[in-house]
Amino acid sequence: MRMYARAPLGAALAGVALAGALLDPAAARPSVAPAPSVAPALPRHPAAVSPAPSAKACTASRDVSVGAGVTARLTLGPSGPAVTFEDGPGRPIPSLGRLDRKHPALPASAGISAEILTPYGPAPRLRTKVEGGPQAPYQVEDFPGLPKNCAKAAAR
Repeated sequence: MRMYARAPLGAALAGVALAGALLDPAAARPSVAPAPSVAPALPRHPAAVSPAPSAKACTASRDVSVGAGVTARLTLGPSGPAVTFEDGPGRPIPSLGRLDRKHPALPASAGISAEILTPYGPAPRLRTKVEGGPQAPYQVEDFPGLPKNCAKAAAR
């Protein structure tokens, strides 16, 4: 074959190869043996599990003034909400006792009105009325939130 006849033949073959590559891109790649589809086995270790937080770490508390020099300590922990009452210097008031899930409200004879609203719910609240008589509005306080990793423990 003469030299001038080879150029058009080479161009025609290149055009056919290019058209084939556009129609089927896999055909344009050089044939290489496919990689094995099975990945090498890696040693499997169990996922690291963080230890369950202790009951003390899953307890949050805060003090709120409910009036007449009385402070309520709102505590939320794994056993649910609890309230203790203290006087101005921080001494417990035994006559008021403690509120919790089993005893969510003070008796009428306590002299003040206090009740845990939704003691089994996800966001308990304390409703109190200490001063002002029957016409006075109630004061409502939210219990403190728990750390994120303790939220399920308190929902029991």
